[in-house]
Order: sequence, then C-alpha cells, then structure tokens
Amino acid sequence: MTGRARIEARLLPLLRLLLAVPWAVATVVMLQSLSAWAGRWATISVIVVWCLIWSYALLVELIRPDELTMRRRAMEFPDIAPYPSVRVEPSILLWEASWHVMGAAGRSGGVAGEVTSVERVARGEDWLRMVLRTRRPRAAGMAHPRRLVSVTISAVNELPPLELRAVIAHEFGHQLIASWFSWTVRFLEYLCATPVVTVFGAPARALITVLPYRRSTLRSYGKSPDIVVTILLLIMYTASFFALVGALLPTIGLHRAQALAIVCLLQPFPKMWVNWREEFLADQVAVDLGYGPALHDHLETCGRKYGEYFTATHPGAFARRQVIRHRVRPWPSPA
Repeated sequence: MTGRARIEARLLPLLRLLLAVPWAVATVVMLQSLSAWAGRWATISVIVVWCLIWSYALLVELIRPDELTMRRRAMEFPDIAPYPSVRVEPSILLWEASWHVMGAAGRSGGVAGEVTSVERVARGEDWLRMVLRTRRPRAAGMAHPRRLVSVTISAVNELPPLELRAVIAHEFGHQLIASWFSWTVRFLEYLCATPVVTVFGAPARALITVLPYRRSTLRSYGKSPDIVVTILLLIMYTASFFALVGALLPTIGLHRAQALAIVCLLQPFPKMWVNWREEFLADQVAVDLGYGPALHDHLETCGRKYGEYFTATHPGAFARRQVIRHRVRPWPSPA
C-alpha cells in the first residue's frame, strides 16, 4: 500500500471509535434512566446479562479454530472430534490458494513445486489462519481476529483458482490494515453501542437497505413507490426519534436529549463510509498483489448474481470494479 493508504488505515479505527461515542453516551444515559425508574439492581442485572452475552461472543471469536487445528484434533482424538470428509478436499484447495497469496505478499508460500501447501501449513509457516465456513452468505470470505480468514465451502468449490486467491487476497488486506487496536475498537463498539443501535437504529438500516433497491424492487407499492417509502421512513424516523428522546429525558434535559438523539440517528451514515473505505483499502491490497483482474471478475460475477447494490458494510460491486480498473494500469487484454 502507498503511504497515504497506510495513514488512512491507521486513522479509520480512531474514526470508528469516535463514531461509537454518541451511542455509548446514549447507552450510559439510558442505564441511568433505567436506574431511576426501575432501581439500581434492575440496572445491574441488565448490565451483567449483556456483559455475559458480550463475553461469550468475544470468547467464540478469540478461540475460533482454523482448519489445521481441527485436523490436528481429529488426529489426536478421532472419536471425540472427527474431521468431516466433506471438508478434506476444500481445505486442501483453500490452503493452496492461501499459500500462493502469501507467496505474492512475501509472508510465506512460494511457487508450485517447492513444497506442498499442506506441508508448509503443517510447519506453521503461513501468516494467515484459514477456516472453511459452512454457511453461505453473500460474501465469499470474512476476516476475523487473530489473523483468521473464513471462506465458504461453496466458494472454494465453485470459484476459479485465481478468483479464490483474489478473495483471500482481499481478506488478507483486511488483516493487513487491521491491528489489535482496530479489533479492540470493534469489540468495545459491540459492547457499548450494539444493544441501543439494534433498537433505535432501525430507520437508518431500513433507509440504507431501501436506497439501492428503490427503482427495481419497490414497484409493487404502486405508481409512486418513492413517495410511499419516503412516508414510511419518515414515520419510522419520527417514532425512533421520540422514543430515543423519551428514553434519554429522565436523566438529561430536553435540548440535550434531542441533540444526542439527532447525532445518534445520523451516525450510521458516516459509519457506512468508514466501512466502505476499509473495503476499498482491502481491494487495493489485492490489486497490489497482482489479483486486481481476478477480483474484478469475481465482483462482476457477484454483481450479476446478487445485483450491483451497496450495503451498510460494502460499497456496490460496480463502484469497486471501477476503482480496481483505475488502479490496474495497463488493464490486461482478454485472452
């Protein structure tokens, strides 16, 4: 990555932490309101229950095993932790793709013929930890803490080798720009902001979901779908705003409650921009490793399969392809 991209990668976690502050403040204020209304022990009970849920989710992320660990457990305890046969061939393909990507990144790996990927992984020389995911979401790969990357079994079995390497290179980009601080920020954001965002952030999630689909999937509402959807979103925002102000009002004044509610309800949009920038930076890492055209082809396939729609976490496939074509110069001619 360029120096500018490295600086941006270091600043994005700070910006994410700053964006989580309004919802964290709202959480603390609502807990104070709950204490005044239901008593201190009720508030302590709510805090303890949520901290237990958060601790469990954190523990699951931190101890999530990779494929090599599961295979080692199966060899040591075949009766207790057998390794499913359906994962054997995909795991070998996944390790081989990861080995090539790490070789391009200069972390480990190499060229075919030096040593098999399974042997190299068994010696612990791969920087990335790989695991297969049985669920089949829209995203083929996902980055996790402790340099773990999960890829769906369907993606390993169906994608061409270069596109699979491009997916791993993109997820490697997430791991490369991430740090212990960025993962800590995400965990703190989940602890402090997620419960309140889940309840009061529904209008923003609905708006972000509706915007890219408004022309193609809302025609069933009639001749003027935009008007109907706009009215529904206004009702949702109004109800969420007054509910949030009402939850904050017992502890802070009306004007402060209104200001904090406005900031909280607008927060998902700059957070969406932060998520998009992280995706573009991860794409840049894949391009720098030489997988730009393959990632472009994969995004083109995803665009045809799922649509060219953006989400709260990912920019549209078309926008990502345009940025990739701008970065790859000259663009390779089709064979």
